[in-house]
Amino acid sequence: MIVTAIRQKDYDGLDQLIDKYGGDILMMIRRVLNHAAEKSYHQEVQNEVFYRIWNQIERFDPEKSSFKTWCLTIARRLSLDMKRKIIRDLKMVPSESLEENPTEESYFPKESFLTLVEALSEEDQLIFLKHYYYQDSPQEIAGDLGLKAEVIYNRLSRGRKKLAAMKGVEPNA
Repeated sequence: MIVTAIRQKDYDGLDQLIDKYGGDILMMIRRVLNHAAEKSYHQEVQNEVFYRIWNQIERFDPEKSSFKTWCLTIARRLSLDMKRKIIRDLKMVPSESLEENPTEESYFPKESFLTLVEALSEEDQLIFLKHYYYQDSPQEIAGDLGLKAEVIYNRLSRGRKKLAAMKGVEPNA
């Protein structure tokens, strides 16, 4: 079994992991890091996923999840971390992403946008970044995340209200 081999630090286990789950792990990374500017990070994240699995194999509990699910969770979290790092490194939100709706601009100053978004759940952070930073439509986001567009609209609305409340501003929309 792959888990046993990796726990014994047998490199054949790592080879088996890559052969069996490498494609699924890469697909998860591509789903999260899905913009052209992020493609160059796929290999880096994939390497980090395998490294984490190798070093954290003792944390895997077969009673909590399947090995595949555990691996994909690591891939998703590392991909989201990389997406946040990429955005933080840019140090700003493009003005065109906020100018479409002036009410957002009035209570989401560019310099504090990323700090505010960190108060949301991981999935809501991803939705906000995809919508306001990458300018993906709610339909595109819904397709990427396997949700209905109505759910995305609701999450954006609730998120705006939550962030506006944090800033002490009454949202207009």
